[in-house]
Amino acid sequence: MARLSSSKNSWSTALSVFFMLFFTIASVSMFGASQESDADSSDAKSDAGLAERESAPGLLEAESINDLYRKFSNDLSRLRAAYDLIGDADEAKLIDLFDHVTQRKYTQEEEASKSELISLISSRLAVVNLDKTISLFESQPPEVAKHILYGLMHAWAGKDFDVAAKYARKLDASIHSVALRGIVDASPSVSESVLMQLGAELGDVAYVERVVAARQLETDLADPDQAWANLINDPKINLEENFYRVQLVANALIGEHGAAEIDDLLSSISSPTLNFALRKSILSNVALSDPETAFNFALETSNDVFGTMLTAVIDTWATTDPQSALARVNTLEPSIVRDRLQQKVVASWVQLHQKKFADSLDGIPVEMHDTARLSLVGQLSKDSIDDALEVFLDIQDVRTQEEAALAIVDIWIDSNPDEAFEWVLSNAENDQYRDELVNSFLTKLSERNADKAFDLALSQPINEERGVGLEIVVIEAIAHTETERALSLLNRVRPGDTRLAAFESVSTGLIYDLRTEEALELGKQLSKNDQRRFYNSIAFDIVTQESPKRIVKLVSALPVREARAKMAENALWFHRFSDDEDLYTEDEVKTLLKHVTSDYAQRFRRFQAR
Repeated sequence: MARLSSSKNSWSTALSVFFMLFFTIASVSMFGASQESDADSSDAKSDAGLAERESAPGLLEAESINDLYRKFSNDLSRLRAAYDLIGDADEAKLIDLFDHVTQRKYTQEEEASKSELISLISSRLAVVNLDKTISLFESQPPEVAKHILYGLMHAWAGKDFDVAAKYARKLDASIHSVALRGIVDASPSVSESVLMQLGAELGDVAYVERVVAARQLETDLADPDQAWANLINDPKINLEENFYRVQLVANALIGEHGAAEIDDLLSSISSPTLNFALRKSILSNVALSDPETAFNFALETSNDVFGTMLTAVIDTWATTDPQSALARVNTLEPSIVRDRLQQKVVASWVQLHQKKFADSLDGIPVEMHDTARLSLVGQLSKDSIDDALEVFLDIQDVRTQEEAALAIVDIWIDSNPDEAFEWVLSNAENDQYRDELVNSFLTKLSERNADKAFDLALSQPINEERGVGLEIVVIEAIAHTETERALSLLNRVRPGDTRLAAFESVSTGLIYDLRTEEALELGKQLSKNDQRRFYNSIAFDIVTQESPKRIVKLVSALPVREARAKMAENALWFHRFSDDEDLYTEDEVKTLLKHVTSDYAQRFRRFQAR
């Protein structure tokens, strides 16, 4: 890349780093692609050669906008060439380039790079001739002008912040935020209060806050000792909004002075919540270089009943040295925390050595082998169900085997639900947990494709023991989240207890959506005997979801007397024990009492008389 003159350094630094980084990545990728192409065909060699020439500095140069599209076939090489072309241009050349880029006819594929070129050219021109750039900005249509604005305001604010800010305030509100960003990014020495005021005026205080915070962190990390001294003297140190800054400075100090600083740092934070969070962050960081020390500090954490600190350490340690991490975890007293940590380490260990799983098992205690296989099944399922099934067969513990089966099915659903369902139903190893597996499968498939799940459910006979078909699993899975879909499936539900259960499930979804009248009408499609069970089952749901006035109105709409009594009794029970003495008015209570049994009415009146 051509070396830029000193006059353009002010705008070029960030962009040059960006392009050089991507140029390096692309060059490596092209080299790899070229090697593969050699084995494929001579045509591929030619393509790779072209890409190599495009990415090699000096082999291809652009002297015009048209050259950028004629000589360079990919966005990266084109932008790199554009950067050279624009960076070397004088004022007259920049104006000429601007005219060409705005007047040129673009193909659909080329259109995306037009705005980038406008921004690059105008940003460079603003450094060379600010007045000319202002003139260009004001003469362009909005769709072009918006791409000029950031570079213009950035250059202007670098010369005269106040004048640039005054100009920005007069712009259309729709582009205030772009102008603000250009000004703020070019004004590192302007006070925070002034920048915040401008942010408020131009409608993007959040951006100013982010920039100010980033600049503060840069200052802090340059001298973390001084930064920490400033922080502990700041009464706001214990506010949650400052935690990110506290965390970064604390970890920087640990990096400079070691884990011996942990206690002193933590003693400066009086907020229990922030102290806990900071300890977790520090220990996770220390675990990268000294996991044993971090682990011992974690053990000393009081009231950490869930092992949060140990987990933070192990999450890091397991990725660097799982064998040592597991050996240390195994020294803990048996507990739920130890079990969970062992599983974490083994999962990480298997992930690190997935292709050499047999070798990994040699270093894992025998009692953890099934846990390791479970972790491997979860990873293999994403790429090969067959490989996952092969490992699944080696799992001995039934509970672990069930977890593995659930993990396999959860992935298999997406690629081939028919095969997955057949395996769930027929695989002999699933006998002890088949019902749970079937329910889990249909529930998850219902969330993805309710129609497919329903078809598979109908393909199986009604369970003789329970007397209901599997379609009820599908209905229950979507009754609250996709109530309309569940309603549309009701006419396909098999008769008998399955139909009744499905109607009850959908009605609950309707009631929770405050569509109680529809739920009441739904029940009328059932037989008289099923209606009694249906309305009795939904009476309590209505009371919990509807308002008192609606309940008084709805109770008489239930066609079954027993259900009316149940609904009224539930409503009166809530009234008796409610903190709101006016939950139901005296007249509403009288209305509800008309529907209850005489025994209940007498008991209620005796209670009221106390």
